[in-house]
Amino acid sequence: MIAGTSRHLRLAAGVAALLFLATGCAAAGGEAAPKSTPTPAATAGPHASAAPSAPPAAPQPPEVALAMAESAPVHLSIPKLGVESDLIYTGLRGDGTLDVPPGDEGSPASWYDGSPTPGSAGPAILLGHVNSLTDASGVFHLLRDLVPGDRMSVARDDGSVATFEVYRNENYVKAEFPTKDVYYPVPGAELRLITCDGYVKDARRYDNNRVVFAKLVETA
Repeated sequence: MIAGTSRHLRLAAGVAALLFLATGCAAAGGEAAPKSTPTPAATAGPHASAAPSAPPAAPQPPEVALAMAESAPVHLSIPKLGVESDLIYTGLRGDGTLDVPPGDEGSPASWYDGSPTPGSAGPAILLGHVNSLTDASGVFHLLRDLVPGDRMSVARDDGSVATFEVYRNENYVKAEFPTKDVYYPVPGAELRLITCDGYVKDARRYDNNRVVFAKLVETA
């Protein structure tokens, strides 16, 4: 079994065991085929001439999703936030739940090694804390400030660099976490940055997750 296939299977197996709940979706009924519309020639009078038909549009090449060969990530850079973080690797705990990076001050972000490598096809998962054990300086504490169009890059073990562009930044109640949107396969190379959000001061806990969605736009 090739490494990429193995990671996709581990990701699919791990998703069901995560602390997040998958959102179900009901398939809507299929739409009826549209009824044919009479052409001008069919409805015009005996002395009317049919309107000339427009030339057929030139076929457009299919959009190809950008992706790179697999290579483990080593460093994350988010210029807008001033984030420069080496990446450690985390996996699943013994009970099947997703492990997270250490919570110490200055702790780096981590790549979930059951997901695709950043830059290769599929959603690569990066995790980071919004705070540390001592203050609010977690590696992802400003993640909410990213907006569509912002860019970040991941340096990879083979010397290449994958550059991603943000297209969504969402805040989810943990009980309504959209597992399918975040973890399920996609055609091209994408990135998911995940941290906590929605701090409840009295209870000293986070009730939400913040997820930044980004897609691969440049390779070097």
